[in-house]
Amino acid sequence: MTLTQIYRKDFPTWEAYYRQYQYLLAEQYYLPLLKNWGISPKGKNILDVGCGDGGFITAFARQGAKCVGAEIREFPWQTEENLKFVIADITSAKAPDQLGKKFDLIILRDVIEHIPLDSKLNFLKALDRFGSADTRLLVTFPPFYSPFGLHQQTLLKSSARWFPYLGWLPAPVLKSVLRLAGETPAAISKALEIKNCRMAIGTFRKLLSQAGLVILEERYFTVRPSHEIRYGWRTRYSLFGKWPLIREISVLGTAYLLKFRRTQPDRP
Repeated sequence: MTLTQIYRKDFPTWEAYYRQYQYLLAEQYYLPLLKNWGISPKGKNILDVGCGDGGFITAFARQGAKCVGAEIREFPWQTEENLKFVIADITSAKAPDQLGKKFDLIILRDVIEHIPLDSKLNFLKALDRFGSADTRLLVTFPPFYSPFGLHQQTLLKSSARWFPYLGWLPAPVLKSVLRLAGETPAAISKALEIKNCRMAIGTFRKLLSQAGLVILEERYFTVRPSHEIRYGWRTRYSLFGKWPLIREISVLGTAYLLKFRRTQPDRP
């Protein structure tokens, strides 16, 4: 399958470009992937946690799913049938009443790597309140120790965005390198945030066990589908998905299908 490459120059704003990129990523790659994994969106209740401006979840709503996009702050969301956006912290006590409690699919697309290290387990455990034993979770993220795990291709504007393994540098050295490259204080701050919240594959898999989540399907990318849409690089799957050490430093992206491990009946 070839994904459609889009160009920033063809859009009036960065926000318009990024929203279309997210939409195409869902429509052309992740919806077909989920169908291959036995999940059709039509008629399903779907929660997108950390939905951003909503481009990704919009593709699911247009396929007939009933969708909720959750974010901790407001974005310039666009109105869509079968889709509502809610400002909510999923770890808060009131979140299930705000968002709903019986979703068929929960999406975390490139979200877990933004959650502080000491909050990741609580964050994953909180998802249990929005589903049942039949609920499935789609989780994606770029592993931190991979060549571009610092999100430098998205966050940075200078030539430093193409430097691999920037995240391996000690924080003071990283700050100095980015300053010398001409990056803004805001970009440097965001890069340091990713470093402090680093999400490695091995750590993620341990967190899943602690949070009561089970892996049903997994994919590892040498080139992510997002790279094909944004840069024209063809999506490539990694040959090292079963080799933990090599996987950590070579895989540029992950996709997991998960379910809850329930030892008790679902709550009413």
